[in-house]
Amino acid sequence: MQQNTLTLIGNLATDVAVTTTEDDLRVARFRIVVFSRRWDRKNSTWVNGEPTYVAVACWRRLADNVASSLRRGDPVVVTGRLKVFSVERNGRSTTRVEIDASCVGPDLNRTTAVPERALRRAA
Repeated sequence: MQQNTLTLIGNLATDVAVTTTEDDLRVARFRIVVFSRRWDRKNSTWVNGEPTYVAVACWRRLADNVASSLRRGDPVVVTGRLKVFSVERNGRSTTRVEIDASCVGPDLNRTTAVPERALRRAA
């Protein structure tokens, strides 16, 4: 089975919000902002392009760890599956794109981190 797996590098655009589903699963949701960058030869500097905002969902232990580790503005790397949903709002059908994250971490090119092993939760 093929999966649409991708990796995005950006910053948390929102705080992490953790909720619990009807099946008692924890899910953390947030958005990241990704900027394309290009070299401006005229000014000899890097400039940001238009921002792209992407919704991210993390489940179970990853949800807990993301919520306790990351805040809005933090530089992150997100890897996961691309999911596309049809959503009905105000009588109009729209498309929602989301990353179902398998890994989330700080971007160590732009920040530092001190890893701390998460304790396993009892089942």
